[in-house]
Amino acid sequence: MVVDAINQRPSARFTGEHNNSPIVRAIREPYAYRFGMADFYLEELVGRIESLKITAEASIILTYAAYGGVEMKDFLSEFFPFALCAPVEPFYPNHAPKAERRSALLRHVDMIETVVAEAQDKARVVRDTFSGQPMCPLLLPLRNFTSEVVKPEVEALFDNLAVDPDPRSRLTAASGAIIESHPLRRASGGAYYEDDRRLKFKSPGTDRHGAARLVGVGHKAYCLINGRVRLGGPFDALLHYDCDYERGAVDRKYLNCHGAPQEPAKATHVNIAPSDAIR
Repeated sequence: MVVDAINQRPSARFTGEHNNSPIVRAIREPYAYRFGMADFYLEELVGRIESLKITAEASIILTYAAYGGVEMKDFLSEFFPFALCAPVEPFYPNHAPKAERRSALLRHVDMIETVVAEAQDKARVVRDTFSGQPMCPLLLPLRNFTSEVVKPEVEALFDNLAVDPDPRSRLTAASGAIIESHPLRRASGGAYYEDDRRLKFKSPGTDRHGAARLVGVGHKAYCLINGRVRLGGPFDALLHYDCDYERGAVDRKYLNCHGAPQEPAKATHVNIAPSDAIR
């Protein structure tokens, strides 16, 4: 009922664009999330992102029925860290008298519109946070930047940003927490962050060859999506960090965008994208 009601409304009410329909799918009874349910959405997202130019911006908002339970947490984890996740109360038609079910449904879909609009506003705040800021600490790679702070801060934003009344302050606070542990340093070669193993993540300057186009053997849907969006907001899809040690040669293997060990192209340094793509 909810999916049908959403599809009967103009797409622009949910996506801001008439030719960009929301990705929706009904959940059958018993109402709960199931293993593999995220695959449908990820495949749809990949198809849409692949159709965009590499310089085009993409924003991803996941509005989900908050059924609760470990199954829901597992479902949401499939969208980490690229989606801005906004919960809505589930709709149970049998909870209203039969004569009121149609009006209850319409009120529910109105509520979804409101939640989506609020999430879009917050995704714009995320975009503003990333825009023109290649050294934003919230864009550091989550696998390869060894830290006790970076991933937990991004996870907390993933869990709470969509329901926070002041997203800008929350983003600023998270950035500050990371910088407190990993201050942005400056040297003759440019600005850099240093992780807990002393690997330096340097600003690439004007050099851009990130890995947002990655497709093919071994790569997953999230490899592509993670290279374009974080926490609902777009960032420079060609961004990467030039990484090396003070001592010289880098490690022989790094975990890439889908968690597989990969050898850098050169022994002297490694390029690591925010998505953990390795070059």
